[in-house]
Amino acid sequence: MKTIKFNLLLILSVFMVIVSCEQENFTESENLQPEEEFLKSVAGDTTISDIPDIVIDDPILQDQAVVSQYNENLLTYTYDRLGRLENISYFRKGVTAPSAEANQVQRFVYMRDKFVYGNSGQLIELRRHSLSEKPLITSLSLIKSYKYNSIGQLEQIITRMPDNSYKWDKFEFLYYDKSGHMIRKVVKLTNLPTWIFIYSYDKIDRLMKIACYTSESSRPRFICDLYYDNQNNIQRKEFYYPLDDAVSVNDVIRKWVVYYKYDVYNNPFKDFKLPVSSLFEWMDLISPANIAAISFDDGSLIRSVFYIYRYNNLGYPVLRYRISPLTANE
Repeated sequence: MKTIKFNLLLILSVFMVIVSCEQENFTESENLQPEEEFLKSVAGDTTISDIPDIVIDDPILQDQAVVSQYNENLLTYTYDRLGRLENISYFRKGVTAPSAEANQVQRFVYMRDKFVYGNSGQLIELRRHSLSEKPLITSLSLIKSYKYNSIGQLEQIITRMPDNSYKWDKFEFLYYDKSGHMIRKVVKLTNLPTWIFIYSYDKIDRLMKIACYTSESSRPRFICDLYYDNQNNIQRKEFYYPLDDAVSVNDVIRKWVVYYKYDVYNNPFKDFKLPVSSLFEWMDLISPANIAAISFDDGSLIRSVFYIYRYNNLGYPVLRYRISPLTANE
């Protein structure tokens, strides 16, 4: 009898989770609530500042940055009925058009990332679509394909444009130790030097260091040290670059420090359980929470941006606004 009651409770709880997901609906039209109402509910401020993207002069650091470089000021996240991330849509502000009642800020989707899963539930493809507003055109601009080994570890990522020209293809080969940590990644791009990334971990399995080399030199292109807060979110990254006359890996100078702040809700990218840098630019696969602020400091200038979110009833983000920059003392 107790077993029957337990099974009924289990079925009921699963049903409630599914219903809660469907009640959220996760559709863009319903997630896009009026800007003024949303900001009043979370920040008491009806002004969204137009913030230029954080621009880093270093192309290597730019490629490794966690902040998007696409100048969006609004994101929406949609999920499937299993609670898996399905789409991320990137919005920009359009022209402010006067009306009889008030100024209306037009928004349009200019890019969308779609996540595709295999029968085992693992991510097998990530498709980036470009969209234009007038005329309304959707085109596939980039595809990431994911291949796994016999024990379910990601072992290869292929990124290519869909035109089949193969002029720009990126192949990433991932290698693991006996504990299952990715310790090495080899990145090959068409007609460019091979990139080699070496990863080091601490005693509690946190990624602590990334060293980047090319096939043309034994000197590191950069070394990144990672530091964590007490919730295991990445608190900061310190980037070191070799001196001009460097003869060893110790002859480096710290050039950039990237600081992070977080909310207390669920990071949907963490659910993929993939190694670092497996997705697109700003998607953090390590920290359990969502990034609320990023600051780049090169020793003389700090550039910052921060975000506020709306969440579903399971604690996952469905909408992210980009708002005014942090002050120097925050």
